[in-house]
This record gives sequence, C-alpha cells and structure tokens, in this order.
Amino acid sequence: MTKKNKQEEKSEKKLLEEISEKLDKILGVLAIQNVSDVDSKIKILKNLGFSSAEIGLLMGLKNVRVHKGWKGK
Repeated sequence: MTKKNKQEEKSEKKLLEEISEKLDKILGVLAIQNVSDVDSKIKILKNLGFSSAEIGLLMGLKNVRVHKGWKGK
C-alpha cells in the first residue's frame, strides 16, 4: 500500500466518522420528539454532543444551563 493510499484510507475513515456523528445527532433530534420531559430532552441532546446554544435553538429555550437536564441531576 502506498503512502497516498494510506492517506486516502484515513480521510475516508475520518469522513465516515463525521457522517456517523452527524447522523447520530439527527436521529437524536427525531427521537426526542416522543419525550415529554424537558430535562430528559436536554440530557439526551447534551449526551449527543449538542452545545447549550444548539439545544436552546432546538427547544426554544433561552438558558438551557439552568435546567436539571444540563446539570446532570
């Protein structure tokens, strides 16, 4: 295997990892539609790697960090 092939393989692997992470986030957003508790929704989205600003936009909240779901309680 040449050096160029190894680099291409690494870039493909990295690209697949990025796609997988984004799909996980999309599925998480879809999954929380059936969750009624706001704190549970926040916790799920936080565990998927969403920032507090992103969660606020998705849920229509100004300050996500004051909720129990963000604090992990």
